[in-house]
Amino acid sequence: MMNGKSKAILFLGVMYGLGAASGVLWKCRHDHRDFWKSPDFVERRVKKMASRLHLSAEQVQTVRGIIEKSHERARQVNERMTQELSVIHRDSVQSIRQVLTPDQAQEFEKMHQKFHDKHKHIPADDLK
Repeated sequence: MMNGKSKAILFLGVMYGLGAASGVLWKCRHDHRDFWKSPDFVERRVKKMASRLHLSAEQVQTVRGIIEKSHERARQVNERMTQELSVIHRDSVQSIRQVLTPDQAQEFEKMHQKFHDKHKHIPADDLK
């Protein structure tokens, strides 16, 4: 049977793990976002498909329209995911802070700041 201290440590570990997982997902998302951000993304895709598939001019125009629409849809999904991951991260940090002693909280803030220093693509979550 677990005592209160053991439960708190387990809870802290789970919450920190969730925060780390959200950071990993955020990083994967961030890397993917940069790929999609390229201003010539659609044209590169169309050019590659036209070349390899020997598309007609009409097919190129149709494919370009399809890729442009899918590109916009993907951008919107990425934006929603960014917002959701930000909320998950902030919630986990806030929950962890609630279970820490003052000494632990001080050390956690150092860890948390180091995390944000390393992962600058994740918005700051100043919920002190």
